[in-house]
Amino acid sequence: MEPNYDKIIVLIIVFVASFLTWKIIKDFYITKFHRVFAHLIAVITSSFMLLSTMFLFLPKNYQRGISPDVEITSVSIITVIAMVFVIYVFFKYIPERNK
Repeated sequence: MEPNYDKIIVLIIVFVASFLTWKIIKDFYITKFHRVFAHLIAVITSSFMLLSTMFLFLPKNYQRGISPDVEITSVSIITVIAMVFVIYVFFKYIPERNK
């Protein structure tokens, strides 16, 4: 059995990005809506982040059993960091600056 370090790294990146998205969105909407609705919006948003980041790491010509399951590229990692940063700016930095 060969270790699947690339899959582990991709899963860590995907789960951290999804968790940060959930936390930022929940903290923003909890001041505006009830806790349940804020949590529901945050879960839906973080689910979309999970799916979109997983799609970033898929190989271009994926064939099951032949090609690797994930490809770690610098463009994918930079894209994930940029997406989380934009969410942070829109939901944390800009509303706090306007107060």
